[in-house]
Amino acid sequence: MAVTLSEYDLPDAFLFREGTTGYLVWQPEEPVIVLGQSNSIESSLYSDAVAKDGLRVTKRPTGGETVILTPATIAFTVAKRFPVMIPFRDYFRMVNSAVVAGLEELGVNRLGSRGISDITIGDRKILGSSMRKVHDKLVYHAVLNIGEDPEIFGRYLRHPRREPDYRAGRSHREFVTSMAGEGYRFTAKEVMKIVEHRLAELMVYSPTVR
Repeated sequence: MAVTLSEYDLPDAFLFREGTTGYLVWQPEEPVIVLGQSNSIESSLYSDAVAKDGLRVTKRPTGGETVILTPATIAFTVAKRFPVMIPFRDYFRMVNSAVVAGLEELGVNRLGSRGISDITIGDRKILGSSMRKVHDKLVYHAVLNIGEDPEIFGRYLRHPRREPDYRAGRSHREFVTSMAGEGYRFTAKEVMKIVEHRLAELMVYSPTVR
């Protein structure tokens, strides 16, 4: 059975529309593979495994590489308008810093920012994010791994064509970790609550134009 691409209609889809701002933190109800804007089924997926297991495949409006959302992850999207546009890297830093502060408040240690927009524990990735500009707003989209086994990524996803230097060619299993895998036993609801709080603060923050 061939793998087909479905419309992007995940809960955060409304935030990509022109004129819509705000944020949404949500927990996927079932596994879904989300291609980055420049990815394709042929180049990014092990299609036989995807078809055999009946996973849905969609494509988000942002860049970055392909991800898998599962009930053991949380996703969040932040759409903010900027009267004077700022660089993507500054917005990545703004949102990631808010998320890191929230996770540190929960007691997570050894957090860092690596690559263009990843959040790590040590040298392993727990969050990947991507960006889209829609006129005068930037839309940040991210997935945080609460407890998903990295083996699932290697089953369905090919090695990405582009990777940050710190990945150093590592497989999905070697490169990705989860909060549970690092010994943290927070529920998704606990993490969602602190992330929502930090994002609410971010939405009222106006960056200094440099």
